[in-house]
Amino acid sequence: MPNHTGRSAPRAGDIMYLSNYHIADRLVIEVPEIIDIANTGQVAAGLQGLLREPEANGVVIDLRAPIITVAGLQTLLSCQRTAREHGVTLSVAADRPMVRKAFRLTGVHRTIPLHSSLEDALAA
Repeated sequence: MPNHTGRSAPRAGDIMYLSNYHIADRLVIEVPEIIDIANTGQVAAGLQGLLREPEANGVVIDLRAPIITVAGLQTLLSCQRTAREHGVTLSVAADRPMVRKAFRLTGVHRTIPLHSSLEDALAA
């Protein structure tokens, strides 16, 4: 069904393209949108695909959204499991205070290393 932009709305099986690039031995994946119940399947599919064959020793997910939802945290925890299964170190860079606060309040920062900037994540 077309949405207000005239394009079809994403289906549950669709994969969201996520901009990604390498810096040294790390793969950086940019997530510019809020991960919520409406797009969690598409974001998860995009992230999982990149995590299964990262061609890097570590992956940094660069969260750009001003907030993160429970669905977003669950998606990232699932990605952490996939990364571990493939022997890849996963961390998150988030410069937005509300995102960092959600990680701390839920304890997710104990499972997924959280950094306040991409530079900090790459230096870790």
